[in-house]
Amino acid sequence: MARNWSEEARAALDAYPWKNPADKARAAREAELVSFGEAVEVADLPLAVRRWAAKRARPRFVWNGESWQELVSAFEKAILEQVLERAHGNISAAARLLKTTPRVISYKAKKNGVVNHGIL
Repeated sequence: MARNWSEEARAALDAYPWKNPADKARAAREAELVSFGEAVEVADLPLAVRRWAAKRARPRFVWNGESWQELVSAFEKAILEQVLERAHGNISAAARLLKTTPRVISYKAKKNGVVNHGIL
């Protein structure tokens, strides 16, 4: 019996760069077997597919009536959190990744309320 699939899970399964179509079919069957919900979700997919999909996922900003400044602050905060996580909390490394100075990173983090494991 075929299971229902969420749009995200089907898209991740289809977009993954499979080397062999049989591997895709096997992964789909396994996801259907381990799924307990109404539909197969991304969390039910094999780890390699989940990691691949997570790397390609982009946060989406949706305007809900906020001011320009509120949107800019939300964007800056999201980017700073991602970069500081990738840099393991190292402000200098985060600055290198963003091609700016540690002073700018510190200023923006404080301005936007980004707390970096007690560093800021």
